[in-house]
Amino acid sequence: MNMTVRRITKDAVMLALLCLVGMFSVPLGANIKVSLQLLIVFLICLTADTFYDPMIITGLYLALGMVAPIYAGFSVGVTPTFGYVISFVVLSPAVYFLNKIPKIPAVVRMSIACVGGLIICYTIGTIFMMFYLSWDLGKTLLVSVVPYIPFDIAKIVVVILIMLILPPSVYKREEQKQ
Repeated sequence: MNMTVRRITKDAVMLALLCLVGMFSVPLGANIKVSLQLLIVFLICLTADTFYDPMIITGLYLALGMVAPIYAGFSVGVTPTFGYVISFVVLSPAVYFLNKIPKIPAVVRMSIACVGGLIICYTIGTIFMMFYLSWDLGKTLLVSVVPYIPFDIAKIVVVILIMLILPPSVYKREEQKQ
């Protein structure tokens, strides 16, 4: 694996951004708290230089969160929503590869990648929460997925807008530059 100074620096900045932004959440009701973790994870996946970078960044985030309060709401360790953090590691290669589909306009490609990642996130997070809290599927979906769908779609729109604004040098893979 070719580790350049640029990649290492970019990965470190992305991990720091995820740790910083991930801590904060906005309460919007009794049990609804919205954070920007997923937005940053999608940004990491869409700007990654290699297949490994998003998995390394999200894996380090997962590990750091076991000892430091960097998860949403300054939480630490295993909580009912821990499955969603686990899903970041799993969804990152899917988003990376879906974003590399050739002959599809960039906006469509990024949309497909992020929606695919969102489905993976919801699936893993819901299954984990369902077993952690011993809830049935209906109750878990009602509490942990349904209220967040509009916010997560808005995050996808924001990530795509950010990607359209960023200069190509930020997200082009190293092999393409040579």
